[in-house]
Amino acid sequence: MKDRISRRTFVKKSVLAGSAILIGNRMVPGFMNCGIQPLQAAEKVDLAVIKGSDFFQNTFKAVQQLGGMESFVTRGSKVGLLINSPFKNYGAYVKPEIALAAVKMCYEAGAKEIYILKEGADGYWERSKLAAEYKDEIKSLKAGWQVFIDHTIPNAIALDKPSIAKALLDCDVFINISILKHHDGIQFTCSLKNMMGTSSTGTNMGMHFGGKIGLSFFPDVDRLSQCIVDLNTIRKPDLCIVDTTEFIIEKGPYGPGKLAKPHLIIAGTDRVAIDSYCSGILGLDPTQLPIIQKAVQQGLGDPDLKRINIKEISV
Repeated sequence: MKDRISRRTFVKKSVLAGSAILIGNRMVPGFMNCGIQPLQAAEKVDLAVIKGSDFFQNTFKAVQQLGGMESFVTRGSKVGLLINSPFKNYGAYVKPEIALAAVKMCYEAGAKEIYILKEGADGYWERSKLAAEYKDEIKSLKAGWQVFIDHTIPNAIALDKPSIAKALLDCDVFINISILKHHDGIQFTCSLKNMMGTSSTGTNMGMHFGGKIGLSFFPDVDRLSQCIVDLNTIRKPDLCIVDTTEFIIEKGPYGPGKLAKPHLIIAGTDRVAIDSYCSGILGLDPTQLPIIQKAVQQGLGDPDLKRINIKEISV
């Protein structure tokens, strides 16, 4: 773990430095500054990290390192996209150009239909300058948040029967698109926490309050963490993409607040490894975060980044 943190000291310092969090074009230690290199046949990338200012193109490049979207989406498939998009303050939602890149890749790979599993804020797509260019693709997206069903979770510890979006179970391919940011309750939001977007408002309120209405919005962080982990056992994402470009480092999950701007796009398939990596960007110790430790206990992934191949590239 020490080696991983030292390899990404630039990001932690950017978060902790307050007004100095804008890194700009300075070369990042540990990142290859030579563009996207073709992978050798024997190399399998588990976690791709692309640094650069073109967030749309870098989303393509991150997924390319994992074998391309065609490795996840087959022709004629129905895809469910879970995008952290309901928030209005800058740095609290996934940039729409990142989500648009995922949509474009899915269609290019042959997806028949794309369902959005969580309703976004009004005008979400129009926040991107690319909205007009991809207006047809945006119009084609189907609402996957309108029908919820009660779902029993086998061996649940805290959340045995949530109400979840039916489209989550119906889609052939599930892609989780989250944003890294601060969270007042569980300390950070990333891939695991984003799964709350697949459950109904009533289920989410129950997860937050746990029957302790009126005390605070996070009266029992340990229980909330366990509920999120239980929710994650319903379905494993086929692919996770994380917006780690510009995000709030305080007053999360809503904001507004101070921003970190490491300009990273991260992609992988192990949500626990992704959350372990991303928590370090916020200066957090993943071994001390209940949500990660509970996910490990329930076999949802591997938090040990020394055991996976991480491809870090600056473009």
